[in-house]
Amino acid sequence: MQIHGLHQANATSSVARPNHSKAAGPVESAPAVNSASADQLDLSSEAQQISQSQAAESSQSTAGIRTEKVAALRQAIADGTYETPENLSRAVDRMLDTFA
Repeated sequence: MQIHGLHQANATSSVARPNHSKAAGPVESAPAVNSASADQLDLSSEAQQISQSQAAESSQSTAGIRTEKVAALRQAIADGTYETPENLSRAVDRMLDTFA
C-alpha cells in the first residue's frame, strides 16, 4: 500500500449505482463443482508424529477402564438400583481403608 499525500484522500470519484432492474432471461446458476477435485490435506512428518503420539496417549488413558462394568453401573444408577445402603457402606469402608 502506498500513500501519496493527504490531498488524494479528499478526492471524490463517481460511483455507479447498482442496477436493481429484473433480468430479461433466466438466471444461470454457478457451474457445479467437479467431485473429483476434493479438498486435500497434507501433513508434515512432524504433524503425523504428533497425531500418532496423541492417539497413543488417548488409548493408554482408557486402557484400564472396564467399559462393560461402567455401562452396568451407569444403568444401575439410572434405574435407581445402585444407591443402596449396602453399596454406600461398602464405598465408605473402601474410602476409609484408602485414606487411613
